[in-house]
Amino acid sequence: MKKAFNRSQKKFIFVTKKDKLLRNTNHYIILSPEFYWVKKVKLPVKSISSAKKLAASLFEGSLPEGKYSYEIRKADDEFVIIAYDKDKILDELKKVFPAKNSFKEIYFAQDIFKDLKDCVAVNERSALANIDGIIVAFPRSCTNSVSKIDDFLDMPKPRKHKVKLTGSSDELLERKDVVLLSVLSLVIASSFLLEYFNYKSASSALQVQRAKIIKEYKLPPTMIQLRSIKKSLSKKFKSQKSIRELLSMISKLELQDKEYIQNLQLDGSSLSLDIHIADPKRESKIKKDLQKSAKIQSSSIDSDTLKLRISL
Repeated sequence: MKKAFNRSQKKFIFVTKKDKLLRNTNHYIILSPEFYWVKKVKLPVKSISSAKKLAASLFEGSLPEGKYSYEIRKADDEFVIIAYDKDKILDELKKVFPAKNSFKEIYFAQDIFKDLKDCVAVNERSALANIDGIIVAFPRSCTNSVSKIDDFLDMPKPRKHKVKLTGSSDELLERKDVVLLSVLSLVIASSFLLEYFNYKSASSALQVQRAKIIKEYKLPPTMIQLRSIKKSLSKKFKSQKSIRELLSMISKLELQDKEYIQNLQLDGSSLSLDIHIADPKRESKIKKDLQKSAKIQSSSIDSDTLKLRISL
């Protein structure tokens, strides 16, 4: 575990899941990306409160089982969305800080180090980096950085977006759980980093289109909430459920390198789907995958774009 003191005698501690017991008190804690998940997306809304209503949908199917809360940060024309399970974070911190009053304030590394420019070594196992505005934890073996986390711990100043352990808050309630960045760790060490940036714009466009459909049809954020209103809104439920299942199936299509979804549009009782394909021969494979769960009304190829109309 890393720690340092600033001139005002505040003790900032960068905490990871494998840290040893620390019995001293009054620490200002910075949580490693191991404790939470982050996404940076464009959405068809402007306010943080509106973006928060879509947060659960953006993470649906990608988080371990748990009770999640979501925090939103505005980043120019995009939103940074943090997902966390405060009970799981609290359990993890109890392993490091057995005393109830061991810490004064808690922050996410995403908020404290959002302006980080250098790759920073945390310990012999891991390091931090800023990847397109997201603070990522990745294996130390992927970098030979000489910068260490200790060098930054005397610089943070208490700011908003604290993790609060009791009561409720629109910022961070008790300890949060966020760990998406283990996947992004390979971004630094492999060709996946290049692929990530090449197709970032296509992925962002799909997120926007998906969010627009959810917003326009006022779909509840998750399948669980859809089931809860099934009895009173049976007909509407079936329509919404069909749309969400179709969106989920499309998001799981196995596309090859240089293939991506160009357009996704709901039109009455059908959905229009345009896919940029690397080879016209791929048409039959993609259609075959879709027909496992959906009915294709029509299809055509325009240059390198496969155009499909799918029944809801």
